[in-house]
Order: sequence, then C-alpha cells, then structure tokens
Amino acid sequence: MDHQFHFDIRLKELEEKATGRLLMADVFNNTAFDDLYSYACAKAVELKTEFVIPRQYLASILDAANAIRSRAEYLPEVRLHLNVAHNFDVLLSLIAKGEAPGDRKPGVPTIL
Repeated sequence: MDHQFHFDIRLKELEEKATGRLLMADVFNNTAFDDLYSYACAKAVELKTEFVIPRQYLASILDAANAIRSRAEYLPEVRLHLNVAHNFDVLLSLIAKGEAPGDRKPGVPTIL
C-alpha cells in the first residue's frame, strides 16, 4: 500500500466536542457539529482520489449521524437538527463515489 494513514487527532477532538458531548451529556452543540462537518468536508476533498479511506474518518461520519438520530428520539432540541444527520449521510454517500460536497452544482446535470 502506497499511502500510510495516521490517526487524525484534530478529527478526534472535533468528534469529542460534537458526538461525544451529545452521547455523554445529552447536549447538542450545533457549532461543534458544524465544525466537525466542515472538517469532514475538507477531508473529503483530500481523499477524493484515494481508493482507501481511513476507518477513523468513516466511523466519525457514521457516529455523528447515528448519535443525532439516537438522541432525537427523546431530546426535542436534537429533533430540530435531524437535517445535520442527513448532511453527514449525504457526505458519506459522496465519499463512497469519490466525490466531495462542492463537486455537484444545483441545477447542473452530472455528466459521467
């Protein structure tokens, strides 16, 4: 394997502030989830041409979406932010296709 992926400390910090806080303290911090999402989007751009994606990165995206959904069941504040979980789902779909959020423009057909 040509590429060596290392543990991403910044990703872990962002994940703890967003997902960790939600799961441990039942506190939804919209700014923390925005920061995590922005970082994940930037990494998606970097990883577009990679055939191997770090598990840590994929897990953090899945965990963010799942944490929001699980807490939305009984925390009304989190229910208001279910769109954030959807954004993480869409990001994961794009990554699987080798794309990043800025690749698709609304109203412009995708040409393969």
